[in-house]
Amino acid sequence: MPMISPRRSSTSASGSIYGTSSSSATVGPTTSTDTSSSSSRSVSDRYSSGGYKSYLDRAGSLSKLTGSSSSYSPSLSSYSYSSYTPRSSTTYRSSASSLTGGSSGIGTYRSILPSLGSTSSSYDTTTLSRYGVRTSSTLRSTHPPASPTSSRYWERDSSRSSLISSSTSHTDENKKYAVNDEETEGLCGLRNIGNTCFMNSVIQCLSHTNELTKYLRNYNATKSPTSKDQQILYEFSKLIKEMWTNNVHSVTPMELKRSFSAKHRMYSDYNQQDAQEFLRFFLDSLHCALNSGVKGEVLKIDDNLSDNKKAELTWEWYSRLENSLIRDLFVGQLKSTLRCTVCGNASVTFDPFWDLSVPLPSSSRCKLEACLDLFIKEEVLDGDEMPTCSKCQTRRKCTKSFTIQRFPKYLVIHLKRFSETRWSKLSNIVEFPTGERELNMGPYGANANSNMYFSLYAISNHMGSTAGGHYVAICKHPVSKKWHEFNDNLVSESLSENHLVSSSAYILFYERA
Repeated sequence: MPMISPRRSSTSASGSIYGTSSSSATVGPTTSTDTSSSSSRSVSDRYSSGGYKSYLDRAGSLSKLTGSSSSYSPSLSSYSYSSYTPRSSTTYRSSASSLTGGSSGIGTYRSILPSLGSTSSSYDTTTLSRYGVRTSSTLRSTHPPASPTSSRYWERDSSRSSLISSSTSHTDENKKYAVNDEETEGLCGLRNIGNTCFMNSVIQCLSHTNELTKYLRNYNATKSPTSKDQQILYEFSKLIKEMWTNNVHSVTPMELKRSFSAKHRMYSDYNQQDAQEFLRFFLDSLHCALNSGVKGEVLKIDDNLSDNKKAELTWEWYSRLENSLIRDLFVGQLKSTLRCTVCGNASVTFDPFWDLSVPLPSSSRCKLEACLDLFIKEEVLDGDEMPTCSKCQTRRKCTKSFTIQRFPKYLVIHLKRFSETRWSKLSNIVEFPTGERELNMGPYGANANSNMYFSLYAISNHMGSTAGGHYVAICKHPVSKKWHEFNDNLVSESLSENHLVSSSAYILFYERA
């Protein structure tokens, strides 16, 4: 499966789309001229016109690299699952049709199977791989990754009564039914309909974003969707309601993919895509469908105001333009300080961010705090990167640094594992906090001596390389507080926190405590 690597970070090298500068009292809703990072522009601008075309161009370039105009076909040797131990495939109890999502299941893995044989007889054995592919003797020599525990995945089609002791009284049994229903709602898999594990992983993480799911379960469209974004929202709300219905074990997100592909044509085929990029597109569509903001207002701020006051006025202005539940939940504000090394003049800007894309250090094992330290580390802009100092009125060597001015309710941290230039993946093990209130983002805030605690609730994992791989989600149930792995339509039994940290972790979802 071709891996489209991320093409942007959370910040720009210069300028601010919604921010203000101490050197300029008037700022309009225009995009930054810096082309090194598309994240400094507004989300809707970033995903339209030139930016959107560049993604298609890159996809075309990848096809040229692989020598194919369709999906890439890597060998199984391109997979590297460092965080899983071998396990017998017999622990899966589901039928072959449920594993593959029906007759289209084999198409899900068409990017791998052609190298093993193109005839249907190649798959006509009863042995099943981890991801639901019927395997021939050729496949059996390459074991799929396995669970850290035996019998990891539930028999999702078993009756509810099998979970309850037969000796329980009728009254007690009703009580246990109620508890069981509440604790098993949302433990619903998503069938893979053709290299859609990237989408399934992100949807599961969003499904376990508590406030978003509560809203969508109660969402009722007042009228028929009139735009592509509203259609995406409508299909997503339908999907969430079905996923959180009792005794629904797996669903097929076909209508959601169809509506999403209608707006973003790069997703209309069945090639593998990058999960973080999909998350950005998807949240933008939900935001646009719910946005009640008013455009056209120009921001004017007095240079003599304090940085905190400028940030507050900038956020209020941005909120009037971009007003939705998605902004309320996922968007924070960055403070960028650009300082001239000649005259000492400092230019401060404030930018909204939807996630933090943090670099990984060179060490093979590190803590998340080391990645965050690199994110806020002061950077020297020299040579071709030198900006124009507003006071010197000429290009000067400057330093640039970031801090977080406003923290979102749900903080998304993207670990930059994929290189844009080398088409390679970093397999560093990043040790991230997994417990309640364990991540303190206070040291990275713009205002010193303040604590800001977050709790992990979901992880999007990528196993494999840039040439081919697989996405799964690990999410914490909001009621039982147990961790489960969502591997397409398969849902695991509860996992220990010891199995959360691995070299596969790609996107981390935290909730503000």
